[in-house]
Amino acid sequence: MPLVPLDIPAGVYRNGTEYESKGRWFDTNLVRWHEGRLQPVGGWEKFDATQTAYDGKARGLLAWRGNDGGRYIAVGTNEKLYASQGGQFYDITPASFTAGREDGIFGYGFGIGTYNTGTYGTIRTSSTAIEPSVWHLDNWGEYLVACSSADGLIYEWQLSTGSAAAVLSNAPDDNIGIIVTNERHLVALGADTNSRKVQWSDQEDNNTWTPSADNLAGDLELSTNGRIKTARRVGNDILIWTDTDCHLMRYLGPPYVYGIERIGSDCGIVGANAVAVSGGTAVWLSEGGFWIYDGSIKPLQCDALDEVTDKINRLQQAKTAGGHNSEFGEMWFFYPSSDSTENDKYIVWNYRLNHWSVGTLARTCWADQGAFNEPLAVGANGHLYRHETGWTDDGTTRVGQVYAVSGPVELGQGDRLAVVDRIIADDYSNLPSVKATIGTKNTPEGSYADTEYTINEADGYIDVRLTARQLRVKLEATRDDGFKFGTLRMNLKQGSRR
Repeated sequence: MPLVPLDIPAGVYRNGTEYESKGRWFDTNLVRWHEGRLQPVGGWEKFDATQTAYDGKARGLLAWRGNDGGRYIAVGTNEKLYASQGGQFYDITPASFTAGREDGIFGYGFGIGTYNTGTYGTIRTSSTAIEPSVWHLDNWGEYLVACSSADGLIYEWQLSTGSAAAVLSNAPDDNIGIIVTNERHLVALGADTNSRKVQWSDQEDNNTWTPSADNLAGDLELSTNGRIKTARRVGNDILIWTDTDCHLMRYLGPPYVYGIERIGSDCGIVGANAVAVSGGTAVWLSEGGFWIYDGSIKPLQCDALDEVTDKINRLQQAKTAGGHNSEFGEMWFFYPSSDSTENDKYIVWNYRLNHWSVGTLARTCWADQGAFNEPLAVGANGHLYRHETGWTDDGTTRVGQVYAVSGPVELGQGDRLAVVDRIIADDYSNLPSVKATIGTKNTPEGSYADTEYTINEADGYIDVRLTARQLRVKLEATRDDGFKFGTLRMNLKQGSRR
């Protein structure tokens, strides 16, 4: 028989049993497909090797440039607000700030829930899920504006490293979050304890919030049975998510200024940061799966959805953090698995090639490249990292962690055993960085018999002696450097019927 390509398409399929992923990749970790070839995800290193860990867990990250070209970073944790100028971090936590929750909890009794929710003095007899505290961070010009769900106040930091962020004058209290519009209005989400209210300041003036004939301040209330979670600029508009639906906030001009309409039902977001945005496209995680907005809302088909919805820690799901990696056309989502109270897993959608990958990596928030040359992310250990730098975990080897495992590959029609005596890689550059483990078996119920092979760098051959009805392939990095792996071809011969 001729050389038969082991042509496994890019991306992971995990919606079902391992056998249902036949002919596809079933499991991955720290790999991606780029330009049609399998390669490692880039490594990472601490932003500052001398930095001590942040107090609390980071739930907000923003990077930007000042008017003078200087680069800034803001990090919000459940306990503190930090800012970096010139690479050095400063504690800019407002003196009045009330620290929030690190984890989600179930609560009973008095004082459970958000302020002004339910009847005062009445004990709660059913459990209520109380979410961890998150930050909304944005720019008012070059200044930082920030709001934590821990205390609901709106703060501004005017780039002075010697001063803490200060409460904005006249701004509403007890907010869920904030966002700045393209028209330069500061918007308070869930303003004044009303979880459906959207209130905005005057244009170019974030200290004027009371509407009058002389300004463009105003407010609207969403028509929803949900509670506002977050908002993002998507193209020229603002998307506002509740826990049940999604709304579009669009600039109308005076006298109405803004209008809001519900554009999607049953597509609420699981957490304030569980969204990734690229230009006019937003992707987010809901209770039932992924959704996409690209001018209209629709479910996003995910070949690894079961990996998330069946295994996410529902009590901690509000910690889910999305992020865009523009260099590779990817949208990343970090989430807590059922075995963890903190984000420890990820799922990635490559929107250029429309495939998914999965893996393990503990990140609590993310910022795309732009102000900096690399994406930034904060680990669950409280350190800020530059991503896509080198091939190691901050200097520690990733050997044993970088791999891709296929689902079953059936040899022939299954009525006969097949014999494979050689496997050839179509591109064997830098292949000493990769080893192949071939598992064989004769029935779906049997166990794989695994054998490790190295690829001959001189000719790209793997000399094997395999007899089976089906096999699986595991490709694994053997050293910390880059590799690109293309299609495998097998020298396949017909065997006996036994």
